[in-house]
Amino acid sequence: MDTNGTQKADLQTLERKWMQITDVPESPRSLMDVIEYSLGSQKKAEVYVNRLMAYFLDPEEPHGMDAEFLRAVLDGLPDECDFQEDIHDLSDVVVDDQAQVEKVVDGTTESPGIVDILIEVPNEWFLMIELKFSAKDTQTEFYYRKATHVDGRPKADYESGEYYLYLHQSDQPSANESNFANWTWQAFRSDVLEPFLSENAARFPQRTVTQLREFNDDIESISGMTDQQQNEQEKIELYLEHYDAISDVTDTFDDRWETFSDRWGRRLGETLERDGHGSASDFDDDVTSFVLATDDTRRGDWRFRTSSSDWGMIFKDGWWRHVDDLSQVLHSRADDRNDVRIGFHHRLGRNRDLALGERTLNVYFRNMGANDQEFIDEFVDAFNSRTSEIGDLLPPRAEITGIKDDMLVAAYDIEVEDDQSFFDAYIESLNEAFVDLVVENEALVSVLDDIYYETIESVYSVSIQSD
Repeated sequence: MDTNGTQKADLQTLERKWMQITDVPESPRSLMDVIEYSLGSQKKAEVYVNRLMAYFLDPEEPHGMDAEFLRAVLDGLPDECDFQEDIHDLSDVVVDDQAQVEKVVDGTTESPGIVDILIEVPNEWFLMIELKFSAKDTQTEFYYRKATHVDGRPKADYESGEYYLYLHQSDQPSANESNFANWTWQAFRSDVLEPFLSENAARFPQRTVTQLREFNDDIESISGMTDQQQNEQEKIELYLEHYDAISDVTDTFDDRWETFSDRWGRRLGETLERDGHGSASDFDDDVTSFVLATDDTRRGDWRFRTSSSDWGMIFKDGWWRHVDDLSQVLHSRADDRNDVRIGFHHRLGRNRDLALGERTLNVYFRNMGANDQEFIDEFVDAFNSRTSEIGDLLPPRAEITGIKDDMLVAAYDIEVEDDQSFFDAYIESLNEAFVDLVVENEALVSVLDDIYYETIESVYSVSIQSD
């Protein structure tokens, strides 16, 4: 069908809707008399909605709702409108669409305009409603600031109040005139129209309820959703449709993640051992011991601690000590928390979304935040004095952060191969990080070792040799 044929068919559909609503075949409000409508034209759609809105709001129309829909709309106006009139008795209310708004000077009309809907109790109050879908606002400033007459009556005759409302799409600009209250079609539907239908469907004529529901659908269709809203809605519907399956796989993954959080240390040790970098053994229930394949005793033994669902601790044996007895090497937090610690770590809890969503593993070197403040500051000063040296020793994926706690960070891709699970890939990335930062980086470990023991001696006046 050509364009003219399509528009004619669309117009005939709306004409039938309108005649069904008014139930008056000769109605002067026939859409044929007021618009040439096509579904592709938002401007013409405004006229269609104006007519229907005015019909439902008008207590005198044969919809069988009397003033109840009007009362619901007035009661649901946004706070910005500051509507303060008594709406218990609306017997004198007049509802008009395409009402004249004029500037009259010395009896002469200047710059006439037409507001989409006018609700008034003559000589008491009026509410102007300007309806928009996509057309730009060109009239609200005139209506409020320049117009002197409303529907042939001076504004000054309305003794109780003047109210102004701009009804528009959520992704379109607000009214140019700041004294117009702004209300979106989406809010109108969700705050007034849909609750009204839900609460009153059983009370009104079935034909009117059907018409209101079609009106609600038409507004949704004409106003439409933004791409983002549509995308979100589709995701919500997909989630609801597959809720049971999603819950099942989520619970299964959460169980596997919890198990992995308890076992990553042992798995890392086994992977390093597989690649010939040393030997792994169980130190205790929460700690895996890994001894590097080297004759250099300064590089020492390493500990992988898995007691936390978040903090995955990787530290050289001797980097955790009790402040009261610095010769005492710790492998877990001191009972009184009076310890001084440095080490590498990865965050299983906090960085879970990073690992799953972006497939990125971050490994940090940390000056622990629970250390004595004097130790923290002294360690930072010593570290900063050697940043040039440290920077030269870092692998390509690592960098100095410039902050006091997580002083280094290294980012690794979690690349899941066809024959791997996500957890296998996570361990492979962690293995790569440990090799870069420790196994093949004797110089970096040595610098961090020196800074640690020098800071202990400076702060606590205790000289300890690296193991």
